[in-house]
Amino acid sequence: MDIVNFWKEQVNIWNEQNKCGLCWEFSAPLVNSQINTVQKDTPCCVQVFITDITFNETLVRNSTTGLTTSKTCVDRFTLWVLIESPLGVNNYNEIKGHPIDESKWSEIYLPLKECLGCENILDTCEILNQTNVNVDLINATLVHNYLDQSYSGWKINYTFTQVK
Repeated sequence: MDIVNFWKEQVNIWNEQNKCGLCWEFSAPLVNSQINTVQKDTPCCVQVFITDITFNETLVRNSTTGLTTSKTCVDRFTLWVLIESPLGVNNYNEIKGHPIDESKWSEIYLPLKECLGCENILDTCEILNQTNVNVDLINATLVHNYLDQSYSGWKINYTFTQVK
């Protein structure tokens, strides 16, 4: 399974749909240190990066014959969903006198969580042309003022498991 191409196509669909009222841009730096070198087309868009790709195969064998009866192929990776944000903006209400509706929680973290969280449906069947892929969002971690662009958003760990 080409997990990089999957996300390129998925982000294209999100961009065409104007998903959650946002524009989306995909890059595949593959390692964290290369996120800083990505040249963006539109700085105001949500930046979606894929890194830390791993994979493994697990065989299921018949206990009597020892022959393989099925296998699973598992792709694991990290998806970074980030928006450039100026330094000095409240995360929520740390500095009094600034409206909470202008905080990173209200403008970045919560909207992205609601857009990509538990209710998010990916277009796996359409893009991969397969119905035997299980998608699991393992966990998501808040990202704050990351790298030179002062990105904020979410670092999401996924597994895609293909049963063969």
